[in-house]
Amino acid sequence: MADMPPAVELMTVTIPQGAPSIAAAAKQLGVKPEDIDAAYGVVPVDPDRGLYAVQVRADRLPRQPEGVGEGYRGPWSNPRIEPFGPIQEGETQGKKGQ
Repeated sequence: MADMPPAVELMTVTIPQGAPSIAAAAKQLGVKPEDIDAAYGVVPVDPDRGLYAVQVRADRLPRQPEGVGEGYRGPWSNPRIEPFGPIQEGETQGKKGQ
């Protein structure tokens, strides 16, 4: 059996001072920076409200992080997005017959 990547949870953090670093998001969530998926990064959800999303290793995420209040939300649903059915000839980037 091939090694499976660790399961991750989609979490949001609220940091009003601008786009947070992975380290700042990790601190708010009560995890280490290496527990956050660096390839996914810190994704703006609503930057005007300071809301950002990160993926965190599920086995490293505390159930209720200590000292975390309004700035912590999740886990959120994050289904894998894959093609539905085979790509048919003439389809490119979701546009048929162009």
